[in-house]
Amino acid sequence: MTRGRAIFASISILLVVMIASGTFSRAAARETSEEDSLYKSLSIFTEVLNLIRRTYVEETSVEHLFSGALDGTTDALDSMSTYVPTDSVESYRRTREIGTRHSGISIVKERGFVYVLAVVPGSPGESIGLVRGDALAQIDGRRTRRMPIWELQTLLAGEPGTELELEVIRRSQSREETLTLAEFEPRPPAIERTEELPVLRVSQLEPGTTAEVEKLLVSLAAEGADGLVLDLRGVAGGDSRVAYAVAELFVEGKLGGLRRRAETLETFAGERPPIWHGAVVVLVDRSSQGAAEILAAVLQQGAGADLVGERTFGHAGRQSFFELSTGGELFLTDAFYTGPDDEPIERGLEPEVVVSEANRNLSEAGVPLRELILLRGLERLREARGALKKAA
Repeated sequence: MTRGRAIFASISILLVVMIASGTFSRAAARETSEEDSLYKSLSIFTEVLNLIRRTYVEETSVEHLFSGALDGTTDALDSMSTYVPTDSVESYRRTREIGTRHSGISIVKERGFVYVLAVVPGSPGESIGLVRGDALAQIDGRRTRRMPIWELQTLLAGEPGTELELEVIRRSQSREETLTLAEFEPRPPAIERTEELPVLRVSQLEPGTTAEVEKLLVSLAAEGADGLVLDLRGVAGGDSRVAYAVAELFVEGKLGGLRRRAETLETFAGERPPIWHGAVVVLVDRSSQGAAEILAAVLQQGAGADLVGERTFGHAGRQSFFELSTGGELFLTDAFYTGPDDEPIERGLEPEVVVSEANRNLSEAGVPLRELILLRGLERLREARGALKKAA
């Protein structure tokens, strides 16, 4: 893209974002002066577009420019929403059905940069060493900065056996990797003993997870365990209903709901006695997103669990397709899930014990951050178990 095109694309995106912000609140705008602002923005956008078509150094494609502007509009709303052009609607719907099952990689595009949000253990993404925070600069020789998120996700949901050439940047160092897409079996929930304390590791919250977690909790309870660390680090996406179902193993009564603005669309409640009654500490990080945030919020608010780690990603929303008159579609966040406090999870959850590079002790200088989060979680669990024993 030439410098002129880059400038025009930026202006287009800015203007359409202004238009969109007025469009989505149009009903309210009719009662305020915002309506005048909306039509003023439309007028300016039309004037700029006509000026470019008449005088720009090269012939421009209006369809391409509008598509780019709409990409910018959805990116301004949140990192999970996207505009899908007409000829790609069906393929993107298939992409959503496949999800990360062929790559194991959840990606996010923010301010033009594409990075890895989470990598499923045992997946093709893990096999080539990808980790959370890796930037994907190129895929098959194409710069990801110029690709909409729907196209990137579609590439990662390609047929098993497809090879994708990636340029990966980590800590300013670039390397090339070949990602071979393949179906894989995610690792099931499992309990590991660390410093003699049980750590329940969950890699995904998908159908089947609830029954597996329930078996593990029953086994722990039978052993007389009175404390548990639940590891939700790296769990992105997932099934919101599974999150509430797993939460029901810990919490009875109100669990949360699905809210759109001031309207409650659905409610979730634990309708059977909880299986687990001991202390709970939940490990989270920046890649805990979606269903993991729902589960963490319910346990924090309904079971008195302490969160340990980094602030979570901050997006547990329901997303839906909205068809446009052109045949294209908008894939938008139209509602957010909540915990028992009814607050939509559209911002990151703040842990009781924040673990970051900035708050290390001198004695922890050489400990990797991931290991440090686990150590702080185990320490917090010991404190919680002690408090329960004193209360008894």
